[in-house]
Amino acid sequence: MTSALKRLTQNALIKALGFRAYLFYVCLARIRTIALLKYEGDFLFFTKMVPRDCVILDIGANIGVTTFFLARAQPGCVVHSFEPVPDNLYSLEKTVAHFKLNTVVVHRCGLGEQPGKIPMIMPVMGGIPRHALCQVDDGHSKYHDHEGIRFEVEIRRLDEIADLKKSMNVKAIKIDVENFEHAVLTGGLELIRRCRPIIFCELSDDKARVMDLLETLGYSMMGYSHGSLHPVEKARAVGGNYFFLPKESSHA
Repeated sequence: MTSALKRLTQNALIKALGFRAYLFYVCLARIRTIALLKYEGDFLFFTKMVPRDCVILDIGANIGVTTFFLARAQPGCVVHSFEPVPDNLYSLEKTVAHFKLNTVVVHRCGLGEQPGKIPMIMPVMGGIPRHALCQVDDGHSKYHDHEGIRFEVEIRRLDEIADLKKSMNVKAIKIDVENFEHAVLTGGLELIRRCRPIIFCELSDDKARVMDLLETLGYSMMGYSHGSLHPVEKARAVGGNYFFLPKESSHA
């Protein structure tokens, strides 16, 4: 589908369904496509690494696609999904209800270094709100001068989430927060040191600080290709998804 035809189709669906219902439609379509075509190979590999009977964190759960697959990853697992964007939250919560994902706990907030309220922007490109590209709009966002939908969201520290504060069983974390990864990790240092989870993290502009922080916490960085993991040198890391494994792990 050409980009022009795709935009026309998206605009028509948004006009017919409304934006929030459109996002839920997109979520259902992506779940079916990933299940059929297995095209998110690195993420699906991560779901297979998750141990049974553990707690999984989906940080930046967006519209619910990753939460769905994490909830189905292993028997006995509980998923805590964090999403602060109201439009995305609608689809996330509807997805949890639609598939009866009874082991999912949705947190209507973002995570960061300090609790409080922060501004965000959902950029609008070609007339389409880009729900997957929402960023903190603190003056440094690459979308700061773009057209977009602006709003405030609540931020909490991972180490202060009551349900997780004393847990020893958080064994897997997925992070996709559009260049806010370092703040998320900094707010969860106690949990990471205590539980030593495997971490599947998207790296973007702030990748050097994220890599340095996780290295000081005793993690090795791995890349994915052709069904297996391989070590990655920091100097050669580009934007994309990476696995961070505790060095004491047998996977490293």
